[in-house]
Amino acid sequence: MKYAVEVRGLTKTYKSFRKKFKAVDNLSFNIKEGEIFGLLGPNGAGKTTTINMIIGILKKDGGKIKILGKDFDENKEELKNIMNVASAYHSLTFVLSVYENLKVYAKLYSVKDYKSKIDELLKEFGIEELKHKKISYLSSGEKTRVALCKALLNDPKILLLDECTVGLDPDISEKTRNYIKKYCSDNKITILFTSHYMFEVEELCDRIAFMSKGKIIKLDTAKNIKKMIKKEVIELNLLKDYPKVKEILKEKGLNIISYESNNLIFEINEKHNISEIIADILKNGIKIEDIHIKKPTLSDIFIKISRGER
Repeated sequence: MKYAVEVRGLTKTYKSFRKKFKAVDNLSFNIKEGEIFGLLGPNGAGKTTTINMIIGILKKDGGKIKILGKDFDENKEELKNIMNVASAYHSLTFVLSVYENLKVYAKLYSVKDYKSKIDELLKEFGIEELKHKKISYLSSGEKTRVALCKALLNDPKILLLDECTVGLDPDISEKTRNYIKKYCSDNKITILFTSHYMFEVEELCDRIAFMSKGKIIKLDTAKNIKKMIKKEVIELNLLKDYPKVKEILKEKGLNIISYESNNLIFEINEKHNISEIIADILKNGIKIEDIHIKKPTLSDIFIKISRGER
């Protein structure tokens, strides 16, 4: 199998006056060509440090990075030209206009016909009217969109998106996700994606790696990762108060989270059959008005890992 990004034993330690802090700890993973790969974790997990080492703006302490089969350290200048990054922590010059910022980066990447390319991207992200406005006068969402334009200037083969939808309103955020998916598919590029918005990670990413304290705790598809939590929460809205329902659930060994008036919330695990449970409840003359099943989400997994649970 051909990999676009190969990371082996990546390490980064920060030193302070009092102690050393290992931000990235012997990290290893592969990203397939054409894959959207999610890198998740709480603040301080090492995500941004990892990205900064992959694109070469931060020096690693140890390990190897390969981009499209080539050693990054030995082919740095060549590989930098086929990579780009968009980050909420954007590096835009505030005293320059949107166009001037993008022109500088276009020149750095030797983009041909950069004027047309800039206009095309500004139109794609709906910010043509901001072309001559200084970055310092933009909203956070507008700055995010400019950063995305900057990231696509050189038609990168490897695109790193670090919290790239922060500050976007729901409509623009959805359009951005759709554009990312289409851009990845049409151009067969590889994307390393980080976000705290779990719904967009699940929507976009083929595989997801959860990081904690500089290490990868879990790497799999969203569907398989959610299996880390074995329980589902069931909420029943009953026609009226039925004391009998508590007895039925307790006999089955189920954990009742709450029961107030006609609202009942309980947990089931993979051993239980929800259809059989509901059927037994109905057999006892208990009438149900509504059923809501809450399955585990990536947010639940995120919280679980953030708290150090396994």
